[in-house]
Amino acid sequence: MIRVLDSFISDKIAAGEVIERPVSAVKELIENSIDAAASSIIVEVKGASSYIRITDNGCGIASDEIETAFLRHATSKISKVTDLDNIRSLGFRGEALASISAVSRLTIVSRTKDEISGTKLVLHAGRLISREKLGSNTGTTIVVEDLFYNTPARRKFMKSDAREASAIIELVQQYAICYPDIRFMMINNSMTLFSTDGNGDAASVIRMLYPDNAHSSLIQVNGEGVRGYVSDPGTVLSSKKGQLFYVNGRLVSSKLIEKALTDGYSGRIFSGFPIGILFIEADPFDLDVNIHPGKREILFLHPEDISSRISSAVSDALNSARSVPKPEIKVRESSDAFDIETITGTEHDNSFVNDADDKDSYVPLSGNTSAASPVYSSQTSIKDFLGSIDRDAASGLQHEYDEIQLPANNDAAVDFSSLSYNGYVFDTYIIMQADETLYVFDQHAAHERIFYEKLMEVYNSSDKIKQPLLSPIILNVSADVYELRDEILEALTSIGYDIDDFGGGSFIIREIPSYMNAREAYDFAAAFCDSTELSFGLNSTVVEKLIMKSCKSAVKGGDRLSDMEIKGLISNLSQCKNPYSCPHGRPTFIKITRYDAEKAFKRK
Repeated sequence: MIRVLDSFISDKIAAGEVIERPVSAVKELIENSIDAAASSIIVEVKGASSYIRITDNGCGIASDEIETAFLRHATSKISKVTDLDNIRSLGFRGEALASISAVSRLTIVSRTKDEISGTKLVLHAGRLISREKLGSNTGTTIVVEDLFYNTPARRKFMKSDAREASAIIELVQQYAICYPDIRFMMINNSMTLFSTDGNGDAASVIRMLYPDNAHSSLIQVNGEGVRGYVSDPGTVLSSKKGQLFYVNGRLVSSKLIEKALTDGYSGRIFSGFPIGILFIEADPFDLDVNIHPGKREILFLHPEDISSRISSAVSDALNSARSVPKPEIKVRESSDAFDIETITGTEHDNSFVNDADDKDSYVPLSGNTSAASPVYSSQTSIKDFLGSIDRDAASGLQHEYDEIQLPANNDAAVDFSSLSYNGYVFDTYIIMQADETLYVFDQHAAHERIFYEKLMEVYNSSDKIKQPLLSPIILNVSADVYELRDEILEALTSIGYDIDDFGGGSFIIREIPSYMNAREAYDFAAAFCDSTELSFGLNSTVVEKLIMKSCKSAVKGGDRLSDMEIKGLISNLSQCKNPYSCPHGRPTFIKITRYDAEKAFKRK
């Protein structure tokens, strides 16, 4: 039997398409405030879905139109079908207010500059409860309470309050960057997290909202219809979180822009993702912004032109003298703590720790070692590296996370003790021989495996052996990341950090895992914080993925190792539970038998 759904049901279905999470409601309301020409927008949340308040000083809604604004498909942005080909506003579909009110208890107070008093409406589940006149400032305030209270199926899929709030904070940060001439204030649980000054300087907004080292020295981009900021080729993040794209002022997701940004680096990035904050101008007639109810996706009529303009603008910026990376690390000291600040993005150099008087050989934990690293012990021998943790230690402590099991090796064992060193090519591949078989080791993949298993060993161990720092390290993070501080601190503590909340969007690190130096410990913690996987919750599976991403600490192909270091690397690999592949599944070594060689040369 076919029937027409009543408005109560159809409104809930429409609301579910537009409002997926609390952050979806905030996005729609912020865009309405921007379209209303507001110069000040205040966002306040309590418990994420419990209370959301958006206040602006925009043009307001006239008293005789305010109820109409909550009808489906009611909009002031378009009036005829041809308007869809020339959309210059952020909102236009006329679904936002109707959708939000359908799944919440909503209060709106609004006044235009021509009215003496404002109008207040109260709606529950889209139904008008009350209307009254009252004194108010010019502009609009909307309070959304008990979001999804009448749609439990949607509510049960929401994440924790901290994660939902973090998503909202991140969104407000992103709009504050795109609209630096608007004063944005973000309040969470009665605490003001940030407030921009609305002076129009996007660079200062970026520095304030993202105080990490990676955002401290961005390169300005100025091209044809493309402007913004990118990182130098050596400064990358472990996720795409640092990539923000705006088209005609609209925050968008676009694979095309992502690829164009990467193309602009011309192969200068070997791993990770560059920071790219790009503002793109395009003719509205050449855009389709109406392909999804959330308006986040976009289609270009001439994608090749857009891609070319973006990659050219980025390439030109990177070719400037300012973008040349310098292998320098600056340590800024204070009375209580210091920040490790990477001046360039050079990810590694070829300096390694060696001690000719020590009988043990040393394996670098990363190519980037610094004399400024404030640790008591700056060298890690094979003996220390492999034995830094007593696997049999039993302190009676319980793990905060489930133990992660390393996969067992099911292949036929290789007798590493029978291998003899037989060559080193391309500063990457180590050639070993046993009888009539050659083994070719990839030094990067091998060290990834070593580093990964060591991390997993510490993660699973109840006895976390740490090394104290002479001076604590301060790690600055953005407000959205700081909102997740309880989970972040718990996870980093579980792998051997002594790290605490330092207030004001900062963490303080006093002790680090015994097998890391200060640079590595800082880089690992920073990479952990910028991972997009934080948004999925911290359980053992996610922590494992984050640890795998941290493998950038391993030596790279092209980092020339000494004979002693090669020996140490193979020795460490031989003691891994699975020495045959890196954490990402690539082989750590391959074998070539005499028969294989003779067959290739057609001797067989």
